[in-house]
Amino acid sequence: MNWLGLLMLRHDRAKFGAMIVAVALAVFLMQNQAAILSSILLMTASQIRDVEEANLWVTEPDVECFDQAKPVRDIALHTVRGTPGVAWAMPLLKIDTLARTRGGKLSTVCLLGVEDSSLVGLPRRMRLGKAESVRERDTVLIDPGGFSLFFPGEPPSLGKTIQIHNRTLRVVGISDASPPFTGLPLLHTSRTTAAQLNVAEERSTTFILARSKPGEAPDEVCLRIAERTRLRARTTDGFARDAMWFYGSQGVPMLFMVTIAIGLVVGAAITGQTFLMFVKENARSLAMLKVVGTTHTQLGWMMAAQAGLILFLGSCIGSGLAAAVCELMRQQPFLRGLYLPVWVAVWTCLSLAIVTGGAVVLSFRQVQRLEPASVFR
Repeated sequence: MNWLGLLMLRHDRAKFGAMIVAVALAVFLMQNQAAILSSILLMTASQIRDVEEANLWVTEPDVECFDQAKPVRDIALHTVRGTPGVAWAMPLLKIDTLARTRGGKLSTVCLLGVEDSSLVGLPRRMRLGKAESVRERDTVLIDPGGFSLFFPGEPPSLGKTIQIHNRTLRVVGISDASPPFTGLPLLHTSRTTAAQLNVAEERSTTFILARSKPGEAPDEVCLRIAERTRLRARTTDGFARDAMWFYGSQGVPMLFMVTIAIGLVVGAAITGQTFLMFVKENARSLAMLKVVGTTHTQLGWMMAAQAGLILFLGSCIGSGLAAAVCELMRQQPFLRGLYLPVWVAVWTCLSLAIVTGGAVVLSFRQVQRLEPASVFR
């Protein structure tokens, strides 16, 4: 019986194709927007999660995210180091400043100064060069997006120079750091070099990176640090969640949510309407099946098989298009963090299947009301 329902779909190829296209477009629209939204929210915590050595972050009490930087007192570093349960603590200096090249390229950059001896906070994955090279004076690491912005059209290479406050910095490495949420070029250097470029602020510590001792609960260590320093101490996961929640509560994510909802409604409406028309046009054939003794249960399973095939083919095509578009967009250096999560693909397909299932139920009710005698009229 199910095979007979699939033959009915094949016979009406126009509506069969229209339903598949409707599902594919809806899946593509929802997955594309959901992938962009989830990738953007993950980018808000990318620089936090890039510091793999530390599991504690100490900031000023009103700091909500990495980009909302506010310097702390330099003496607080020694207080954190003396807190019970802290294995070590290192400073991290963050500066947003203007940088230019000799070719005239100008852009605001995010400059991160790490502690000279330990280099805690440097990206460990490199595309070119060595991370340890920043120990040299007036040297920086640059991310792929920053290199393509300052030196467009040139192949990745070392030895390029960037000027900040009339000070020339030499590029000694291209890092594979995660793309920042702001889209600004990301530069890493030593804290000594960064402090000399920090002309607008006397303090030379923006974040304190720390590690709890083995056997110590990180959350308890955070409470001790906060009590001793009057600063805000959080675990890496806690700081990342705060950053994602801070940006997620803004207005931009709501626009993505609206687009995702529109894709769901439009896709389900077109698919459901086309399926209802398909049932009406094949009412005579369905009535004939009732004449030969087909039960409502068998007809229901037949319609479920038809809807399942449409959803399967449309979801596969739409998911393939969404993944291909994401992969194409990833080729841009500043969009290298964009990807299609598996859970996004699964939940979008399930949500569309649930909504479209409602249209199938409505169509089935029409089939139940068909009279077998109508085939002889």
